[in-house]
Amino acid sequence: MTYEYPERWLEGVSKGEAIAAEIRLRIVAGTIKTDTLLTENQIAKEFNVSRSPVRDAFKLLKQDQLINLERMGAEVLPFEDKEKKELYDLRIMLESFAFSRIKSLNHDAIVKELRKQLEMMKVAVQFEDAEAFTEHDMKFHEVTILASKHQYLKTYWNNLKPVMEALILLSMRRRMAEDPEDFERIHKNHEVFVEAIANQDAIKLREAFHLNFDDVGEDIDSFWLS
Repeated sequence: MTYEYPERWLEGVSKGEAIAAEIRLRIVAGTIKTDTLLTENQIAKEFNVSRSPVRDAFKLLKQDQLINLERMGAEVLPFEDKEKKELYDLRIMLESFAFSRIKSLNHDAIVKELRKQLEMMKVAVQFEDAEAFTEHDMKFHEVTILASKHQYLKTYWNNLKPVMEALILLSMRRRMAEDPEDFERIHKNHEVFVEAIANQDAIKLREAFHLNFDDVGEDIDSFWLS
């Protein structure tokens, strides 16, 4: 079985998690269309496994709200512009709340970690490694989530991560193939984010969100009090 999902990311995961990761990527990419019915037998045959890990995979995909479990199998739910926008809406809310939680902290360590992840993102671009870029981009945005020391915030973030990761990976693969020059803009946008955290500047953070997420159509100002 050839995976579109990065095989090195599958080290140490269960068969069910590996199957879920691959199917998730296909749904997010649109390779598996809305309303497709996936059956345990079909997936078990494709991945050369028993039906048990397929059931595990279906449970994970249901948690992602990518499928509904039916008597005859799993029905693929829509993942189109509306769903992508909702995902980014929630991501912005979580990151905004994390920022509000870390205002009173010493920001030196947070900024240092942000800059580290940003430098690793730049290295990944030099080597045309979309997988590494995705890893470090996810870690970059996770820095403030973890620094907030808010358990439920971390839980919600972790629930979003699998689908966010798939969406970012596909986007970065496409950009590296079609528009590699755009990464200079992406790096500058992340620099604005670091600057906002370093200066504890909510206005600058709003600017950073605009720069990073305007291309998916968010009304970012709706998340900020005037």
